[in-house]
Formats: sequence, C-alpha cells, structure tokens
Amino acid sequence: MSENNFTYKLPDNLQQGIIRFLDLNGCKELASLLQKCTLYYEELGYAYYAGMRGDNWNKRALDFTVEGTEDNIDKIKSFQKKIAEMIQKYIKPSVSGYLVRNIEFIICEPELSADFSLPEKSGDDFTTLYRDIHDALAKEEPVLVLDRLHTFSMKYFREVCQRHGIEVSSPDGQLHPLHSLVGNLAKYYEQNNLFETDFSKKAMKMSISLFDSYNSIRNDKSFAHDNDLLDKREAVYVVKILADTIGFIEEIENS
Repeated sequence: MSENNFTYKLPDNLQQGIIRFLDLNGCKELASLLQKCTLYYEELGYAYYAGMRGDNWNKRALDFTVEGTEDNIDKIKSFQKKIAEMIQKYIKPSVSGYLVRNIEFIICEPELSADFSLPEKSGDDFTTLYRDIHDALAKEEPVLVLDRLHTFSMKYFREVCQRHGIEVSSPDGQLHPLHSLVGNLAKYYEQNNLFETDFSKKAMKMSISLFDSYNSIRNDKSFAHDNDLLDKREAVYVVKILADTIGFIEEIENS
C-alpha cells in the first residue's frame, strides 16, 4: 500500500465521535465517563520512528491524553486497554493511516461539572444536550447551561409523565409548561404513595414554583434571548438545585 492510499485525516469533533462510537458498541459506562473528561491528542509523525515496529513505515502515530477529575480518571483507567482498542477502531488505521501509540491520563482540579449530574437518557437529542451542558460547565460558564438545561428538563419530564400515562398537553394540543409537568408528576407520586415522608411531599410541591421561576430565568436571564444575564453565582445555584431535583425524581423512577 502506498502512502497516498491513506487520508491522514481524523474525523471532526473527535471526542464526541468517539463517545458516540463507544455508546453504540456496548461501552456505555466508558462513554459516560469520557463525556465528563477532555480528550486531546498529539501527532508524533511516522509510527516506525515513534517506536511502533512492524509494517508501519507509512502510518503515523498518535498519543492521546484524557484529562478529568481524580474520580473519573480512576474509573477510566480500569478501561485503559478497551479505550485504546475502541479509539483505534474508530479512527480506522487502514483508511486514516493513524495508529494509537499511547494513552496518558491527567488529573485536573474538580470543576463545576464534578458536582453536577443528570440522568442518562438515550437518543440523539439527549446526547447533544449532555454535550452542550458539560462543555459549558467545563468552561466554568453556568449561565450557558440555563437554556440547555431547560430544554433537557422539558424532554425529561415529558418522557417520565408519558411513562405513567400523565397528559403532557391540553386537549387543543398545547404542550404543558415545565412547572405543570412537575406538578402533575408530583401529584401522581403522592397519589401512589411514592413518598416516604411529608418532607419529600412538601419539597416536590415547592419545586413546582421553582420550575415556574426557572421558566422566567430561562426566558429573561439566559442566552435563550438577547437578555441581561444572570450572574455566575446565582446561575450555579439554579443549575445545582434543578439538577438535584431531577436526580431525586430519577431515583424514584428507578426504585
């Protein structure tokens, strides 16, 4: 095979492509972990001169680095051989001409995303929302999360409500707003004795007004429109409270 048979090109949006490839090929846990980290690479030139012996004279070597929190890096290291194997498959050496030589791991200081999690749902729309939200958190820009988290919340609560036969729209087809979905779900939980304490009942009822206020924040204080933006401190507070509430609901759903 001549050198000209290789493209020496890698796919655009490499990290997200690898994550999607992992998810589609039975490596969902690894995909989820990698979503919370940063992946980058260094091209080392011809593989033979980078120490990769064999019939590699016209292939090129890549070193990858995964950067994330200590907890995430420790978990990913348990998949070290698998991640190298899957990245190699994704970049298609026979087409691209690239080989994975090594993967290194770097621990970084915990960011906002370290304290933030959302239920993992299937579907391309959820995947895009996860990516946008975690990218914004990794950049320490919680205000950017407000609009995308609102979209995530709408999709999430509609899905949960429909699972229980709860209407998500009025008879004329008008979709219920976010706080109405939360209110109807809270009522369903109470009627079916899914709360163990009065505290949880009251907290869920109070969350109805929180999600109603969130509608206003999203419309008037986020990048959803040309707005004066919410300050970072309050944006962090809003994002964490809503994510914790969604997480609590997901635990009820999975119990």
